[in-house]
Amino acid sequence: MRMPRKLVAVSTIDPETGHISMRRSHPMINNFNEYIISACRSNMDIKFIWTGSDAKALVYYITDYVTKMSLSFHDTFALVQKGITSMNNSFHQSENESPIEKSRKLVLRCYNTLASQQELSGAQVASYLMNWEDHYTTHKFQGLYLIQTELFLQSELNEIRTKQKSTFTVHDVIDDYICDDEAIDDQNNDEEQFQIQASENDEKHVLVNTRIDYQYRSEILNNICLYDFVSILYKKKMNAADLKYLSDIVVPKKQNDNRKGRRPNERYAFQKQHPQATTYVMMKYTQSRVPILYGPQIPRQDRDDTRERYCRALLTLFVPWRSVADLCAIEQTWEDAFKSQQHLISTYSMTIIENIQLLHECKKDRDEHLLQVIAEAQT
Repeated sequence: MRMPRKLVAVSTIDPETGHISMRRSHPMINNFNEYIISACRSNMDIKFIWTGSDAKALVYYITDYVTKMSLSFHDTFALVQKGITSMNNSFHQSENESPIEKSRKLVLRCYNTLASQQELSGAQVASYLMNWEDHYTTHKFQGLYLIQTELFLQSELNEIRTKQKSTFTVHDVIDDYICDDEAIDDQNNDEEQFQIQASENDEKHVLVNTRIDYQYRSEILNNICLYDFVSILYKKKMNAADLKYLSDIVVPKKQNDNRKGRRPNERYAFQKQHPQATTYVMMKYTQSRVPILYGPQIPRQDRDDTRERYCRALLTLFVPWRSVADLCAIEQTWEDAFKSQQHLISTYSMTIIENIQLLHECKKDRDEHLLQVIAEAQT
């Protein structure tokens, strides 16, 4: 796509845009630094980061590159089909082979076909040979289906408005869900998902999820938002140690100061309305998690067509609530509710909100840079 490159007789700098055009004497050579290329001993394409938009594009490009899958789904399926076809056309198959042996050979053939197309770096190969870990992260992560919780709150708000016989029209009452930069193929993937878990000594089973756990959290956790709830707490089945911890909460703190060793992780009982209030507790992580939002991403802040979804998502994540009435009044839009509730968002959460917007800006600058590169290649 980017070759051949345009020849440049003399290196120049555009004073208006700050764009640097490096001297190029051959159309098939990338920009390079002789010292870096000698040290790395590999191909390179160097560019001077002149502006903030270039820096954001670079951040998104690197992040997207290091987190991409080795093989896409369609490439994987094509290689598997190639392996199956090769197996069917093989002349070394014996009619006396058992189905188990044929299946083993088929799986082995498909695996070898995929492995032959896998790109492995030198560091990755060395890590496997030394029996080291195959990945390292500074944080731990926890998934959260945000859109499902949003739609639950939206349906709850619509139901309240209907019962109050609001004067709003149907179009005003129901916020159209607009997915930003992502099409939803499956119409059911935004429906609220539940887990079937045991309750009351495994004799009864109930439907639960993170939204229910958050709604019926302990009164002590009234001021915690959904993002922090997922980040620092997890649900576990209650045992004798948990019962003792909860019973010791009523003991004055001075009597517990003589306890030796590491303090136990904090535990919190559910409200009695929770279907597992007598069998499960919420326990604090030793190391907090970073919530990963599944489903459609939070839209850009500056898009008018998704402004309602943007405000609803931020309220759901970063303002404490137990019902939709804690977030949005009947006569309010989500944007009005966000303006009135914004003071409840912590400084830490505001930093996360700014980073969400920064991610969108990085993606936008990356896309604009790619379009610029394509345009230059076509001239």
